[in-house]
Amino acid sequence: MGSVYELVLLLLFCGLMPLVLAAGNQAECPPSFPCGYLDNISFPFTLTERPDCGLLPISNCDDPLKPKMIQLHKKGVSFQLVRVAQLFSSPTTPLTTFQFRDTNLYDLLQNESCEAFRNNYTLPFPHSFHFASFHLQYNTTLFRCNRSLHVSPPTSMHNYTKCADYDLYYNNTSYNNISRAADASLRACTKVLLPIKDTPDANNPFTFVTADILTKVELTHECAACHYRRGGQCQLDSREKFCCTNGILQQNPCKHP
Repeated sequence: MGSVYELVLLLLFCGLMPLVLAAGNQAECPPSFPCGYLDNISFPFTLTERPDCGLLPISNCDDPLKPKMIQLHKKGVSFQLVRVAQLFSSPTTPLTTFQFRDTNLYDLLQNESCEAFRNNYTLPFPHSFHFASFHLQYNTTLFRCNRSLHVSPPTSMHNYTKCADYDLYYNNTSYNNISRAADASLRACTKVLLPIKDTPDANNPFTFVTADILTKVELTHECAACHYRRGGQCQLDSREKFCCTNGILQQNPCKHP
């Protein structure tokens, strides 16, 4: 009788042990993951195979021949990543950026199509979601001026005159560096906000405007504190309220039905 009892316990142990190990592995997230040419990625990035370890899953990390892709909205398209970077100036609020390629803008710039300067550039995904917000890291304002306006901008500004219906006036730096006099002289023109390189290397707008968009990630204070101070995971409970799970201090435990 004893041997039968021991056999039953052994079978139960063997059946439950894989579940226990799986649960343990699910909760344990390494500080970083290798991801091909992106090098090591860390929170808020993660692998698509481990969505529990971050907020921004990246695919194809295990395939050296495939581009690394990121999807920032469940119903949105995926974008090819150029690079990701984190500067840990503070252990609780690192500066996190990623650079993705906008293929539509890329094609316009490569073909030197003036359609690239037609509209303000906005990020092709939500500017924010539950735990983070996204912002263009480097941008500038170009002035699109109909030639019938006969504007007289300062001579210090660059201009491009090869578009069919208008001329462009700009500095190849941040719009904040444009003087009040320049802004006033171009008041009748249309302002177009576009992404630029972090270090513009030419005056040609097709060169310093870029389709490799450097985007800054800002975590909410709740999520940053949850991950970096308590070692937890940012989640929403059944009431769509923020909660921090698996952390050292469960100040806002997840509530589920």
